[in-house]
Amino acid sequence: MQKRLLSDALIAQTSNDTRFTFTTEPRYASAALTAEACSPDITVVEIPESGLWSSAEKCFVVCDMIRRQLPDNKIVILCSENDNDSCQAAIQAKQESRIDDFLFYDNSAHYLLSKLEALV
Repeated sequence: MQKRLLSDALIAQTSNDTRFTFTTEPRYASAALTAEACSPDITVVEIPESGLWSSAEKCFVVCDMIRRQLPDNKIVILCSENDNDSCQAAIQAKQESRIDDFLFYDNSAHYLLSKLEALV
């Protein structure tokens, strides 16, 4: 996850909260294996704004692998509201049931946690 500050903020904010336990996997190529090993209820995948994994479709391929390995796992995408291509891809992926929901980076950690709690 490139938004390291967001993942760190979520981990810090939920350190005393028994509802959530977060694990981060910064390497997209290892995300499906980490998800399989941790067997989470929810997986959050970021479509980064730059870099090797900035292609929304590459991120959705990871989501598809996680969905095949953990069919009951809920998948949430984080994307930039300023990246129209990623936003449109996230909408389409939700319509096709490739993901369960998507959020923008600019949402607060509190809002993200409430959305995650609603999915469990």
